[in-house]
Amino acid sequence: MSISINHPNKLVKLAVVVLGLIAISWLGRQVFFRIDLTSEKRYTLTETSKQFMKDLSSELYVKVYLTGDLNSGFTRLSNSTREMLEEFKSEAGRSMYFEFVNPDESNGDEKKALLAELAEYGFEPQSVFENAEDGRQIQSYVFPYALIYFNDRIVGVNLLDNLPSRSGSENLNSSIEGLEYKFANAFRKLLTEEKSRVAFLEGHGELDELDVIEATDALSAYYQVDRGQIGNDAAVLAPYKVVIIAKPSKPFSEKDKFVLDQYLMNGGRLLYLVDAVNVTLDSLRQAPQTIGLYNDINLDDQLFKYGVRVNPVVVEDVQAGRILMNAKPQGQPQLVPVPWLYSPLLSASQNHPVTRNINLVRGGFTGTIDTVGNNLNVSRHILLRTSQYTKVNKTPVFISMADVNKQPVQAEFNSPHQTVAIIQEGNFPSVFANRQMPAGIRGINERMDVSVNTRLMVVADGDIIRNQVRFKQSNPQIFPLGYDEGSQQQYGNKDFIVNAVNYLCDEDGWMQLRGRHLTLRLLDKQKISEGTGWLKWLNVVLPIVLMGLASLLFVYIRYRRFGK
Repeated sequence: MSISINHPNKLVKLAVVVLGLIAISWLGRQVFFRIDLTSEKRYTLTETSKQFMKDLSSELYVKVYLTGDLNSGFTRLSNSTREMLEEFKSEAGRSMYFEFVNPDESNGDEKKALLAELAEYGFEPQSVFENAEDGRQIQSYVFPYALIYFNDRIVGVNLLDNLPSRSGSENLNSSIEGLEYKFANAFRKLLTEEKSRVAFLEGHGELDELDVIEATDALSAYYQVDRGQIGNDAAVLAPYKVVIIAKPSKPFSEKDKFVLDQYLMNGGRLLYLVDAVNVTLDSLRQAPQTIGLYNDINLDDQLFKYGVRVNPVVVEDVQAGRILMNAKPQGQPQLVPVPWLYSPLLSASQNHPVTRNINLVRGGFTGTIDTVGNNLNVSRHILLRTSQYTKVNKTPVFISMADVNKQPVQAEFNSPHQTVAIIQEGNFPSVFANRQMPAGIRGINERMDVSVNTRLMVVADGDIIRNQVRFKQSNPQIFPLGYDEGSQQQYGNKDFIVNAVNYLCDEDGWMQLRGRHLTLRLLDKQKISEGTGWLKWLNVVLPIVLMGLASLLFVYIRYRRFGK
């Protein structure tokens, strides 16, 4: 049998089509692109992330453990993680690789080694409880973690946000929102060769090194953290991106205030954590009651000039942490957790990168903040505030341990949503404008009366950055920052401090990734349960009807075309 082609043009056309398909296929493998049609651009990297990946100098390897037999929620998080890593790889090219590893597929020794490696980074298997069709509750474990390898360094990433105040769907949605930030943040830790410097100020009764060791360790992943006093050199603070004033208890001299002022005028960033009332829980442990008096640290005029007034008050809040009280004074102590209204659980703003998607922040003898100077060239954002049921106590404040036995009277808790932390950005006036420079200052070239664009954060509670320390003088026992011993809950203090310093230092806008918002579009379960049987039948019958109509239309067209 022989086949002859009578139309050479058809053969040429066929060859052109085949070659065109091959060319398109090759081009598709060489060029990665995707059109993002979502309203919030959830599949589009920011320019900061793109530039960061293009500057990779060595190979970056990512190993993700969130895969395997997952429920629908974690499957969505796993798929979103894969899509995000594909976006990063599209920018990094061959400098980045990633893989998904199922821990359940490992044998006994391999899985034991894997769990030990994850435990080094504080990662434990997460329990998931689901109801089976027969009503039984099934427990399984997931590993929502990733390890990133770069040269000889490794960084762990927790992919799951798990805030107790939110539902599972909301936590998964916030986890997907934060994927770009989490990976970009980890890449930044690995790729930054020279760390910026931040400093804790000393010399005014600030918290000592042990009191802030948890915050120091957390910040050390990003910065070189120093401590020191100001002295007479006005340029001593110039090398530092941020200066942290953590709960001072002694007055600032005019000389130190001037150095801080000129540091801010020249673009330095300041983080004040101050108590306007002098009272501590340690003083209550030594005596059954105490009096909280005004804590004059000589910063009122300076902060007022910058647009902030820290009020000399102490708040009580129904939404509060717990402390351990001895319920058995005689004999063997019996410690029980009791609500402590002077330790408010502060709500974090969801509209700012510093506080978005972080847990409640635990305070202690917290004050309040007012803003002043509406004519200032600054923008303001409230970061932390109390709950709806807040009581404000003016100085002098009489505080007793017996207060734990009192039931809150709702009529007295009538000062809702008091501001506790605020950030300001813009151009600040100098408190020393039209004033003589303090004597003894050296190292100043040009005095400034208005700052360049900069940032200033004020928190009316020094205990937010303080970690609990027991047996400080002999064998210190350090508790995690934000840990509530009474309820054994871990609150968001560490996240707040790290985010605050990162935001104050941020020059490139990468912290704006934390402000990303994805709309959670869920079905209305109430409407589904209320007489929507017709909708279920419609979903079943409509596809069959459409297929039947399409078949009839196909037969009719063929009849019209070929029937004769």
